[in-house]
Amino acid sequence: MPNLAKFDLYTSGSTFLLLILMLAAVVLSCFVYRKTVPPVSRGVRYLLMFIRAMVVILVILLLFEPILSLTRKRQEKPVVAVLVDNSASMGLIDQKINRPKELHKVLNTELFKKSSNKFEIEFYEFSYQLSDKINAPPDSVQYTGDGTDIQGSLRQLKEKLAERYFAAVLLITDGADNLGENPARYVSAYGIPIYPIAIGDPSEQKDLIVSNYATNEIVYSGTKVPVDVFIKSSGFKEKRIPVNLTIQNKTIDSKVVTLSGSSLEQKMRFHFIPDEEGFYKYEIKLPQLEGELTHLNNMKSFYVKVLKSKMKVLLIAGGPSADFRFLKRALEADKNLEIQTYVEKSHGSFYQGTSFPPTDKLLEFDCLILLDFPRRSSSNQTVNKIKSFLAQGKSVVFFFGKNVDFEKLWTLKEFTPLAAKPTLGRERLVYMNILPQGISHPLFQISDDALENRDKWHELPPVFSNYDNVVLHPKAQTLAAVDLRRSEVVRRQRLPLIAIRQSGTRKSMAVFAYGLWRWDLLMWGVNKSNESYQRFLQNTIRWLVTSEDSKLVRISSNKEIYRSGEEVKFTAQVYTRDFLPVDGAEVVVHLQGAGEIQELSLSNIGEGRYEGSFQVLGGGDYQFDGAAHIQGRVLGRDKGKFSVEEFNLEYQNARMNEDLLRRMAVESGGEFFTSGNFTKLKEKLNFPEKFIVRNQEWEIWNKSSILMVCIFLLGAEWFIRKRKGMV
Repeated sequence: MPNLAKFDLYTSGSTFLLLILMLAAVVLSCFVYRKTVPPVSRGVRYLLMFIRAMVVILVILLLFEPILSLTRKRQEKPVVAVLVDNSASMGLIDQKINRPKELHKVLNTELFKKSSNKFEIEFYEFSYQLSDKINAPPDSVQYTGDGTDIQGSLRQLKEKLAERYFAAVLLITDGADNLGENPARYVSAYGIPIYPIAIGDPSEQKDLIVSNYATNEIVYSGTKVPVDVFIKSSGFKEKRIPVNLTIQNKTIDSKVVTLSGSSLEQKMRFHFIPDEEGFYKYEIKLPQLEGELTHLNNMKSFYVKVLKSKMKVLLIAGGPSADFRFLKRALEADKNLEIQTYVEKSHGSFYQGTSFPPTDKLLEFDCLILLDFPRRSSSNQTVNKIKSFLAQGKSVVFFFGKNVDFEKLWTLKEFTPLAAKPTLGRERLVYMNILPQGISHPLFQISDDALENRDKWHELPPVFSNYDNVVLHPKAQTLAAVDLRRSEVVRRQRLPLIAIRQSGTRKSMAVFAYGLWRWDLLMWGVNKSNESYQRFLQNTIRWLVTSEDSKLVRISSNKEIYRSGEEVKFTAQVYTRDFLPVDGAEVVVHLQGAGEIQELSLSNIGEGRYEGSFQVLGGGDYQFDGAAHIQGRVLGRDKGKFSVEEFNLEYQNARMNEDLLRRMAVESGGEFFTSGNFTKLKEKLNFPEKFIVRNQEWEIWNKSSILMVCIFLLGAEWFIRKRKGMV
């Protein structure tokens, strides 16, 4: 149907009256110029009649406020989107079907090669994401997609065609969906019929797969590490094969397994003992059997970060106390820590019955904890040994109790976050309030969920404090303060509760409270646990011994090792030089690896924190670097790296998924086809007519151009009359 256009004129008064007045205007003009003085030719009189009639008619029209309307009606052609799966599994050869050849055969049929008058076909390739539109069927498909996300591709397609007459989807795929949500549930509310054209053999294929593994991502040297390996097999029942765990092509453990051949997972356990610190890649290898669908899933690699065997922690307490007992027990519960304690007696000696170790022995420890120490009775010799230890770049945490002697402590002032000796007052119960710069600090990460993390800290009981005034070093940072709303505090002044200071590789932390045992014992009384207390102590030790620069911009991935297809989440923290959080910055991360470079802009989530995510599928090592800008000025940069297992999701379950594709067709109102019977599909592609109606209106009476025409016509009439001597 051709495009149609229709004009209409609307007025505010009676149309009949308008016509009578317009006729009267014509009659009046004829009457006025039937005779003229002096007489003029008939042509001049007719011209003057016309001009006078037009002016009067225009004035009458303007009085009736006319509106001119234009209506255009256009038929819209339906769009049929053809989604061609270019994921790696589409490049396989089944026992009965060569998938690449079958796809090529489908795309070269009349349905896709010959244009239709009834609908318009648009082609798209997809795997883990949807490609841009292709104007014609692809001549050759590169089967390089490392994962298939049918639901995500359909969602992106609907967004692309939101302004078009989107009528149907032809989905050419093997149905090996391994990313995103279940597409069968999604398409029930899609509103567009989906017609899958299945490529591949739905029957069970002969194959051998390393389906999964389970081990620790962070281990310690010299420790025996278990690895649980899961394999699947089909078509090889009762066959015995070796399964090897290797590193750098060297077998470090091996098992022989009899295959079930029933596609059920079989589990076996391996062990390895790492010798040195570092980042290591291990591989699980299966033999290549004759007749397998693919050998690409016979191996799976994983990465392990190896730390030094145990971190040695020296705990010095000013005397026996509940804080000491709970602190010691919590640290000893961490098998990756080696704790040595010294508890001071009343006259500077220790209950352990041994003298305090010399400085060279102290240097064997990774960090130091001072609990309510030093006291007035503490030995100056011990304090000086501690000073020498810290001068070697070692880190320390101070748990300030009520018996600390700040005169003696001042010997260690250069290693504390303090700028002056605190002012002491009466003992009172105080609650902790984590400040914005603290909530994202590693010390306070006891839950991966931000809201849950806040809740866990908020539910902790109060502890004791006797500080009236605390002055911190200019380079120190307050991470948590006394919660003035909930605590027994008279002065409305923020009092630091936990503060840190970094100088090069040395870190120090101070807790201006005591009775932290309440975070352990009292939580059991409200049906909770001591998880927050233990995680806080573990975080403290790891933060102390981890080398880290004092950066104003910190960008990190949420893990160092990812499985193929797993989402990589980035977080950034942006601070001023005074370590105040910065909002409103532009934080951009560049990711390089697997032969490509990607760019991601992180979203501001408040309090100087930013986040965003990539989906990385290709295995291997990745590097990232990022920068924070504000108003064109660079605030800082950061970089890092992570690794992704070299395993393709496409080979996890590579047979054609007929059940999924049939469900998608039924749920969406379409119909299921295979590559051998889809010739009747064209008969299904009949769609109702759809028209686009667009209307435009112009208010003629409100146009200055009409007034200008009237003035021009009146001027022309006067000019003619003047030239003919009629005025």
